[in-house]
Amino acid sequence: MADRHSTGRRVPVLIVGGSLSGLSAALFLAAKGVECLLVEQRPGTSVHPRARLVTARSMELFRSVGIESGVRAAGDPGPIGFVVVDTLADEHYVPTGNHHDETLDISPTGMRLCDQQQLEPLVLERARELGAEVSFGTRFEGLTQDADGVTATLSETDGDGTATWTVRCDYLLAADGIRSPVREALGIGRHGPGPLGRSVSAIFDADLEPVLKGRRAMAVIVKQAGAFLFARGNSESRMWQLGFPLFDGIDASPEGLRERTRELVRVAAADPGLDVTVHSAMAWESAALVADRFRSGRVFLVGDSAHAMPPAGGFGGNTGVQDGHNLAWKLAAVLSGAAGESLLDTYDAERRPVADFTVEETLARIGQSSAESRATVQLGYGYPSLLATVPPDGSAEESGEAALTQDPHRPTGRPGTRAAHLVLECEDGRRISALDLFGEGFVLLTGAQGDAWDSARVPLDAREPGVSVHRIVGPGARTTAKGPVYLDVDGTFASSYAIGPRGAVLVRPDGFIGWRTAADGPGARERLSAAALGLMGHAPVGPSR
Repeated sequence: MADRHSTGRRVPVLIVGGSLSGLSAALFLAAKGVECLLVEQRPGTSVHPRARLVTARSMELFRSVGIESGVRAAGDPGPIGFVVVDTLADEHYVPTGNHHDETLDISPTGMRLCDQQQLEPLVLERARELGAEVSFGTRFEGLTQDADGVTATLSETDGDGTATWTVRCDYLLAADGIRSPVREALGIGRHGPGPLGRSVSAIFDADLEPVLKGRRAMAVIVKQAGAFLFARGNSESRMWQLGFPLFDGIDASPEGLRERTRELVRVAAADPGLDVTVHSAMAWESAALVADRFRSGRVFLVGDSAHAMPPAGGFGGNTGVQDGHNLAWKLAAVLSGAAGESLLDTYDAERRPVADFTVEETLARIGQSSAESRATVQLGYGYPSLLATVPPDGSAEESGEAALTQDPHRPTGRPGTRAAHLVLECEDGRRISALDLFGEGFVLLTGAQGDAWDSARVPLDAREPGVSVHRIVGPGARTTAKGPVYLDVDGTFASSYAIGPRGAVLVRPDGFIGWRTAADGPGARERLSAAALGLMGHAPVGPSR
């Protein structure tokens, strides 16, 4: 066995589980300069398509780490909707719901269709480029933790036998799936409806063009077959997936599932003699469950270990991607000594309510009951618990209990919400999204007359995080800014962030608004300092005025 298997190694972060959530967490940590080791018991990335929709928020996050173009190239432009037919030979296809991407005007990226087996290698490659270490074929065996760290026992089997060793880490991320051995070892319970039934996902080849006749949909509900047909891959490399329920009495052996797939594809195509080649067929169980807590000491749950949800809406894998992004900047800040340990408590406080909400949304879609728009689920969720850590700004939205979601087409600028996309023109004429300013650290956006905020570049307190200041101005506005100035092309900055020309809004490294004030005035700089310290888990904040 290689030397890397020797007991006693220490890493800042160990990630258990190398599917989409774990790989994304490794990518976001590496982008923050955090040394991390990911271990996955499988020999490589996913070979089955599994998830397909990359939501607008996940695309924005992948944009921030340099793989947006790769995801677009590997994916499929759409269409994104479902249609209902008796068989694929029907003359008319009946669409269900809205097939339009509702996020295109409020996001620099929009959604994208990209199969998970194509997405994971892109995430893996970029994570390794940025310094993450990923070890496939490595099994998690157990853990112990104390006040100073976590000791994980790992094993690997090759031609020479099985080697077992330990790794010591400051923090461990459990991205080990719906059955999560890490979660079970910690005794963390789950709440929710529970198992929802077993299904089969099968990948096959067949010439469906004679019945499709050039028609396209992301998914087709075929009533005669009682199955879902999914178009996978892209126009250059098309493959097909069939999904169907695994009822009692169906032969669940590998060959039994393959034969059942062949039968249902022929029924769906209304062609009993159709040549069907089944490449794989796997049974899986759907569930709706959320962990009772996402943190236990120095261990954090991300992805399916934290929340299991049905595939309706395509939100499951995306929620896991966003878990890792929320946690990565916080771990980086704590490990570097820039933030207090209490910052890590905000992971559970922020992400668990979002998981509960998203599970409810998937169930609503299954039951065809009232559900939020796709845009709201993707871009409208927020972190109302954040309001407890910053000075109130006196706005009407902060009176009473803050809502978990908002309509992303009508952003409020309230702390805890996603910072809105704006089209900005740089001084050299380039156009970017406001979201392109976020990610490296804290960002302060100010109005055209925000001279008072230029001093924010110099901390008042040694514990205060560094802040980059950017001036946003309208056409023809005059400014004496000492730093970067951007033209608000559409003139929506003031309304989207609810501040005046002398106001400012502080955005966290994850692109969520941490604090704002409509104007400057006496004590403005001190209020900003108090807010920044509170957002880093350092000290109670004082009054805002």
